[in-house]
Parts: sequence; C-alpha cells; structure tokens
Amino acid sequence: MSESYGDPPRAEERQAWLLAERARYLDAPCLAVDLLAPTQRIFEQALTEGPSDFAVELGLHLAELLGEAWRSEGIEAVLDQVLPWTERGFGAAVRPAMTALRCRMHLRFGRLPAALALLEDLTRLCRISPRVVDQAHRARVLGQALAAQQEYRRAIDCMSEALRLYKQGGDRSRWVDLYVSLSFAHRALGDPEAQLRALQEGVREAASQLRWIAACNALSGVAELHIASGQPALAEAALAEGRDYLLRAGRGGERIEKELWAAEAASLAARQDFAGAVALMQKVVAQSMDWSVRRQVVRRLRQLSPWLQQLGRVDEAMAALQQAHDLELQEVREAGRQDTAAQLQRLELEHARAEQARSEAHGRELAVKNVALAQALQLQRELQGELIEASKFATLGTLLAGLAHELNTPLGSALTASSTVADLSRGLETAIGEGAVSRSRLIAELRACKQAAELSSSSVARALALVASYKHLDSTDDPETPQELQLQLLIRATWDRTISPGSPLRLEVDTRLLLRLRARALSEVLAQLFQNAERHAYAPGVAGVVRVQARVDTGRVLLSLSDEGCGIAPELLPRIFDPYVSTQFGRGRSGLGLFVAQAAVSQRLQGRIRAHSEPGAGCRFELEWPLEVQ
Repeated sequence: MSESYGDPPRAEERQAWLLAERARYLDAPCLAVDLLAPTQRIFEQALTEGPSDFAVELGLHLAELLGEAWRSEGIEAVLDQVLPWTERGFGAAVRPAMTALRCRMHLRFGRLPAALALLEDLTRLCRISPRVVDQAHRARVLGQALAAQQEYRRAIDCMSEALRLYKQGGDRSRWVDLYVSLSFAHRALGDPEAQLRALQEGVREAASQLRWIAACNALSGVAELHIASGQPALAEAALAEGRDYLLRAGRGGERIEKELWAAEAASLAARQDFAGAVALMQKVVAQSMDWSVRRQVVRRLRQLSPWLQQLGRVDEAMAALQQAHDLELQEVREAGRQDTAAQLQRLELEHARAEQARSEAHGRELAVKNVALAQALQLQRELQGELIEASKFATLGTLLAGLAHELNTPLGSALTASSTVADLSRGLETAIGEGAVSRSRLIAELRACKQAAELSSSSVARALALVASYKHLDSTDDPETPQELQLQLLIRATWDRTISPGSPLRLEVDTRLLLRLRARALSEVLAQLFQNAERHAYAPGVAGVVRVQARVDTGRVLLSLSDEGCGIAPELLPRIFDPYVSTQFGRGRSGLGLFVAQAAVSQRLQGRIRAHSEPGAGCRFELEWPLEVQ
C-alpha cells in the first residue's frame, strides 16, 4: 500500500486523487479490499466538512469498493449519509448512479415499496440525462424490480437492455453481477439452458474485467447447474476454474468461497456422500447467516434438509426446514411492515400533494385578487390624482374668490376716494377760471381732497398688505437655512411679538430642546396659532392660558399648543385648515391664518399639523416634523 494513504489529500488535490484512485480500482477490481480502509478515513473527514461534490463522489466510490468486496451491509450506511446532499445539488454528475445503487440495495434486502418510490426519482433524473450509462442504471433497476414482482419476462428484457447499454457506454463499473440476476429470472421461468448461458456469459465478461470474485460466483452457479443435469465432469471443471479465480482474487475472495463450498456440497450429495455434503453445507449456512441475504440462507437450508434425512437425522432435517420457514415468515412480516409504512408514506405524500394543490389554488386565487387589487389601486390612484387636481382648482378658485372679496373693499374705497378727488379738482378748476371761488370754499374743497387722498392711500396700502399675506403660501419665496437654537426662546419671542400688549393671556412653555430647524417658518406657524388663540379661544378681556409642550420621539419633533377656551364648533373643526374659514369673516379677519400655518408646516417644515377640540373644553394643535432637517 502507498505511503500517501497516511495523510488525506489536500483540498485542491482531491479531485485528481479520486480520479487516480478510481482508475487504480478499475484496473484491478480485486484491490477493493486493500483500498477500503484509507478511502473510509478520507470519506469520514469529508463528512465532517459538510456537503460537497467531492464528498458525494467519494461516497459513491466507497460504496462501489464495498460492493466489490461483497460487503453490502456497509453500502447503505454510506449512501444514507451523502444521498440527501444530491437533492441539494451536490454531486449532480453521479446522482443517477447513486440513486440506482440505493434502489438496488432496497431490492437486495426485500424493500420493494421503497425501491419503487426511489425508482420514480431515478426515472425523472434519467429523462434529463444525456448519458447512456444513466439509462443503463435505470434499465438495470427496473429489471430487478420487475423480477422482485415475479414479472420475469419483462425483467429479462430490461436486464438485457441494461447490459447492452453498459457495453455501449463503455462503463467499467461493477455491472457483471447482472448476469447472475438474469440467470435467476431464467431459472424462475424453468429455462435451465438460458440460465446456463447467462452464467457462462457472466464468467467471460467478469474474467475480461479481472473481476475474479464475480467470475467465481458465476462459476459456482454453472457448477450447480451441471450437477443438476447429471454432468459431474463439467461441474468439476467449473469448480476447478472457480478455485483458480478465488486464488487470483486474494483477500477479497473470502466471502465468495462459501458459494464454491455450496457447489462442492451439491457435488458430494450427487455422489451419495451425504455426510460430506451436510458438513460442507452447514459451513455455508453459518457464513451465509453473517454475510448473505435471507433468501440465500433459506435456499441453502432447503438444500441441507433432504441430505440430513438421508443420514437419518430427521430432527435436524425438520429443524432446518423450520428455520427456513421462520426466515421466510420473518421476511414476509418485514415486507408487511414495509408495505404498511410505504402505504402510510403514500398517504402522507398524497396528503402533502393535496395540501400543496390547495395552496397552489389558494395562491392562484390570491394572485387573481392581487391583480384585481392592483388594478383597483391604480384606478384609485388615478382618481385620487384627478381629485387632487380638482381640489387644487377648487382651492385656487376659493383663494381667488376670497382674494377678490378681500381686495374689493379697499380697492373700492380707493376708487371712490380718487373719483372724489378728481371731481373736486375739476369743480375747483372751473370756479377759479370763472373767478367765482371764495377763500372759504377753496379751503373746504382742498380739505375734502386731502381727506379723499388719504382714504385712497390707506385703502391701497391695505390691499397691498393683503396681497403680501398671500406670499406666505409659497415656500420657494423663503429659502430659509436651518439654524440651531433653543426652542423655548423661539416660542417666547414669537409670543411677545404676536400677542397684543396688555393682553390677559398667559404663556406656559414646557420644553428644553435644543434643535436645528427653520426658525422663521416655525415662528410664523406659532404666530398664526397664538393669534388664533387670542382672537377665538377667549372672550375679549378674559384671562386665559396657552400651553406649549415639545419633545422628541423616534426621530421626530412633537409639539402641542393648547388652550382652555371655548373650543371649536364640531361642524367647523373638519374645515379649519381650509382657506377663508373663520367665525369672524368680514370683521377684519381673512380666514387664512390656519391655512397659512398648515402650508408652512407641510412645505417648509416637511411635517404635519392636526387639531383636536370639543366645545367648551379648549383646543389643542399638534405639530410634528422630522428631527433631521433636509
């Protein structure tokens, strides 16, 4: 054995190492026994590292070595560890071969339902695989599954097809055992000549591949057929050839030797040496208990029983038959349990599929509803857009109507006054031209002109002031830079600037926040709210309190301004932020105060304002805006 087996190959060398190991095994299959231990160590290390293509491919290689050494009991343990990884995409290239091997292990140990379930997966994999060898794997498993269901003619067709495909694909894996399976199918159909041909072909193919163990196994069957047909010389020649192959197999042939013993026992019995036959067959049964499947043990026990009877050992003969019967019954019971488990599994699978179908149907229904909701949402957005545009026009119309109403009075007064001045000037000019004006008349009419001019000037000034008030509605007109300040100082400064001197109202401020904000914008909002409280919350001359509180919560500034006055009428509350809504409209109040405040909060502070009130219980305005100024 090479010294390189002492240390596992490095990660970057693993694939090359595995290819070299497979080539070494395929060139001399009987080396499998020597290769097992080091391969097992590297496989166990690969398992600790988690799923990988290398671990899966190495697992299949290890399973093939175990099969070559006739150690089938270890194959399933290897497959169970790595086969689930193939479902996650690892080792995709060898997944069909590994799935086929797992199917064959189920069939070998009598688990037909499990094999059939896995055969469905193998069939699906092979449909998308372009490799001829993968098609051969499926045909092989299908043939053996049909044989397990006693459909021998179809089984023979599938197995023959598998052999043809293996040869066509140039596969060098261990498929020569298929000839033995083919011979069993011919035996079940009562065709010993076809059975013999299958075994002889298996011997030749195995020998050409240097698979001496498989050749020895097939030769034991050839010898037994020759013994059964009364051709002892041919049987002895087959046994001699088998012993030669056994020697070539070396250590790996220890488990196949019992098959030659069984053929030799049959040969002794044919020569009436029942004592020798019994002794040899008892050795076969003992080893078969450890290494063979239950069906083979039953077959050997049934061969042993009549030889014991020939020796007069009837009790032992009956015991052998009873043991064979018990083993068959045990297999039937296990098959029944497996059928029950498979049936439960099928029911669970059907239930899962039904649940999946329901989920898919529900998903489709939700998808349809989602499409409908999306369409409805889109329609709603379109309608909302139209409503917003209509609202803009409606608001604009209201603003224009209000502006016209507000400007009508001062401009009308200015027009009247200017007309008066013009009339007086013309009359005075005519009187002076005629020389008919007295000093008292001149003074009186000049005084009237002066008063009319003053009225006109004040009216125009009032109109200009109204026009200027509308500039608050345009945030682009005031590109204010944020600044850091004490919020309490800003609130008190705005109060002092806004509330009339000598007002009985009192301000209470509860905040110590130091904020970076647009001071002018917030000051204008507070001014409008303070004026609103002074004009509407309390009756003229009545003392009252206005409270302002502020805090920061989850990245936003929350400010509330409340009073204990008369409150806002319920029918007016939903409209208080609309333009020209005022209980004192036409009495020097434009009704734009809260409208301007809302515009400033929304556009210049990027926040929002809400009002809460009940008649007789005061009013509370709540403002919030982002702490981080954009």
